[in-house]
Amino acid sequence: MSSVSEVITVAKPSRKELLIIRTLIVLGFLALVQFVWWFFLPGHMGQPLLYWLLTFSLVFKVFRMVHEWYHYFCISVPERPTLKRQYTVDVLTTAYPGEPHEMIINTLEAIRGITYPHTAYLCDEGDDPSLKEVCRRLGVTHVSRTEKINAKAGNINNALRQATGEICVILDPDHVPVSQFLDRVLPYFEDEQIGYVQCVQAYYNQGESLVAYGAAEQTYQFYGPMMMSMGHYGTAQAIGANCTFRRSALDSIGGHAPGLSEDMHTAMLLHAKGWKSVYVPEVLTKGLVPGTLAAYYKQQVKWARGTFDLLFHVYPRLFRQFTWRQKLHYFTVPLYYLFGVIGLIDLFIPAASLVTGEFPWTVNLIEFILRFLPVFIMSMLIRQYVQRWLLEEQERSFHILGGLLRVGTWWIYTLGFVYTIFGVKVPYIPTPKDDKPQNNLWLCLPNIIGVVISLGAIWYASYQYGLSLGIWKEALKQGELPDFYSYSLFMAGFAIVNAVVLGFNVLLGQEKFLSSMYSLPGRKYYFKNFLKGLGFGFWDVQRRLYRLLAQYGFVLLIPLIGMAVHLGFTDDSLFPQRSSQADNLSARWKAQPFLPGIYVPQTDQADGLQRISHLEQQLNISFELISFYHSWSADSLQGLPVRQIRAITQEGAHPLITWEPWSNTFPEFKSHPELGRNQKVFRAISEGKFDGYLRRYAALIDAQPTRVFIRFAHETDNPMYPWSAKGGNTPEEFIAAWRYIVTFFRQAGVNNVEWVWNPWKETAVQNYYPGSAYVDWIGITCLNYGEAATDKEWHSFQALYEPYRSQILKYDDPQIGHKPVMLTEFGSTTFGGNRDTWFNEALTDLPDYPEIRSVVFFDAENDPNWVTDWRPNKTTRYIDWRFESSRDAIATIRQQLKILTVTSNQVDPVVR
Repeated sequence: MSSVSEVITVAKPSRKELLIIRTLIVLGFLALVQFVWWFFLPGHMGQPLLYWLLTFSLVFKVFRMVHEWYHYFCISVPERPTLKRQYTVDVLTTAYPGEPHEMIINTLEAIRGITYPHTAYLCDEGDDPSLKEVCRRLGVTHVSRTEKINAKAGNINNALRQATGEICVILDPDHVPVSQFLDRVLPYFEDEQIGYVQCVQAYYNQGESLVAYGAAEQTYQFYGPMMMSMGHYGTAQAIGANCTFRRSALDSIGGHAPGLSEDMHTAMLLHAKGWKSVYVPEVLTKGLVPGTLAAYYKQQVKWARGTFDLLFHVYPRLFRQFTWRQKLHYFTVPLYYLFGVIGLIDLFIPAASLVTGEFPWTVNLIEFILRFLPVFIMSMLIRQYVQRWLLEEQERSFHILGGLLRVGTWWIYTLGFVYTIFGVKVPYIPTPKDDKPQNNLWLCLPNIIGVVISLGAIWYASYQYGLSLGIWKEALKQGELPDFYSYSLFMAGFAIVNAVVLGFNVLLGQEKFLSSMYSLPGRKYYFKNFLKGLGFGFWDVQRRLYRLLAQYGFVLLIPLIGMAVHLGFTDDSLFPQRSSQADNLSARWKAQPFLPGIYVPQTDQADGLQRISHLEQQLNISFELISFYHSWSADSLQGLPVRQIRAITQEGAHPLITWEPWSNTFPEFKSHPELGRNQKVFRAISEGKFDGYLRRYAALIDAQPTRVFIRFAHETDNPMYPWSAKGGNTPEEFIAAWRYIVTFFRQAGVNNVEWVWNPWKETAVQNYYPGSAYVDWIGITCLNYGEAATDKEWHSFQALYEPYRSQILKYDDPQIGHKPVMLTEFGSTTFGGNRDTWFNEALTDLPDYPEIRSVVFFDAENDPNWVTDWRPNKTTRYIDWRFESSRDAIATIRQQLKILTVTSNQVDPVVR
């Protein structure tokens, strides 16, 4: 056992120190605002579910950061009044069956050693005869009870029926007080409004184990600068281990409040009654921190369940009786335990992203790092600067072990939250004080599952998408950094960190195994040093780094402030050439004639062209593009594309071919294990397996007397098509195949092709773009499905188009901005809104986007593509996209198309 021989105090902050910390907080807040502002800019959303989960996680962490800064802003040490009167004092500690007698006796002896006159009580829940004898020997009043209700609170209240002192000190049986304890706290009760005085909770066993060390680290900031500010704000938290109460204050609320978090419950009731509190930043007692993982988890699930219960059930009832700071305090403090839900989200996001190939963000990763860096550095500077108000030298470090332990406790905190939601009872059991080391394999099962999920997701992504560091390095050698790999490796790194942190917590739980490492023959010193490297010796390195940062950290402010000024609050300040790119290229875009087009699927080509002629007469305008689909197959070379192209040419238009790479249509691949199932088609293209087909197709296109627009493997990120990831294809394989085909046509001397690259979602701009040297047009699908869509929402043209535009302007290659945009499928349903109004607004807005130089109306009668669940045996439903049935729509389209085409009158028409 150990005791505190003398009082440990902290210096009152000087004016200079307060000015520095407040300046740091203001700068940190400005950095945080610019990051959050940038984060929520339109166009940054990736996969919606992952985005909103990430957003919730981010908002919570921002909230916790601001919560800390709010407390650091008013760090203070209360002035100790002069003690003018003599108080009668009762000092109570408890005993619970199974707790070590030696620990209880040590505390009782220390209580008897308190110099200020007092009466000592042992509230013995087990009515232990040996403890009775100890109390008799030490002059301590032994109290027990037969009706055991309300756990610790009931035990204390039972003793208070006998105690008569004006002041009541409640000590946990492991907390050993200094002899001057009462001399340091009693003067504050000279103010008649003070209901309780709280001092620091410190420990003497943090070196017992890695768990004890990490658990202690988690408390240092709270019992240091945060509680010092709580004292200033009138929200000092009562801690049941060593709190001193005014007896009349306790009596006013009916005694010590019950519950799993009985100390916080008591503080809430006292504050609601108008009693004030004081925090004395002095170490006047030292106790035990949980030394095993089982003891730590038992403590944390009890606290999580208890504080959530107070938030949900007690806080609303007392809300109106609190001051505004107390309202804020008792709402925000319990939310700490939401770190469990956040931990679950942080585990899910990278795993889901790697498995699905979807990403929560569509931001440039370098820009993200530069935007976040000021926040990270300021947060670190603030957190390290306030450590000057920690009580002991050993507390000053980066608290890495405490952070790792907290992350591994995600499932315990989540359990406490779920228990509260469903009203599951958790028994009040004192935190075990003498747990023996165990190999807690079952206790570590949730973290083991987390490790398996994280590593499994990385393996799946590597297998499914070809994710590998080697390919990434190869891309860097070629001067490229594929965004798919940037995002994927970022998510893989995220998953690896999760696996390492959770794996470390699993290792912490194998306490007998770790202990046995010390006794292995011939390896004693090796494993001892290894274990010290995990934690016991690492804190010294942390402390040295802390000292270095505390001494020279302000040097970081100079480049940091410069970076913040450079970033400003504009979305494109990092890339000024892109922020003005749209304006600079506007004239060049407008030099490209505007090409109206239409897609009318018909089995009878003549009937389809006749219908187009009818529409052209109604609109009084000529369609420059006529779109049709053409699937890869050996038979498709027998005249079909030639007939289509010639018929379109006779109409005075250009063909837009949506060229679909089906591989199972080729006889030679029917039995192929991959191509026969439409798998890995892009890899096969790059390997030259379709060269014969490509050669003949290129010859057919070259023979045509017109420009031919080819939309190859459209919407390659759409899981509806087998040339997506569904077919085992990766973005890199698509890019390689696209470049292969374009190069193949060019080497064959085919110069009459316009290549239209068309993603499905805006996120694909970052992942699938083949490069500006291989693309002539950016194709965008712009269809408003209305209530037939997955989200059941009616989307305006701007809402559909702006995310793509934002991603194009952000893309690493500025040449992408030189490409004209073609709305390859343009239209609206009537589900949930007025189609005529949609056309009118959309076509009216088109001049605001000079990069859009073509609109292809998706005038289809039957379209099953809206069906989100496209698995077999599902009912297929259709949408009618035809617009000619509405006279108002015809009038709107006629008027707006004339306006758009007039802007190109001075430009030579496309050569036919």
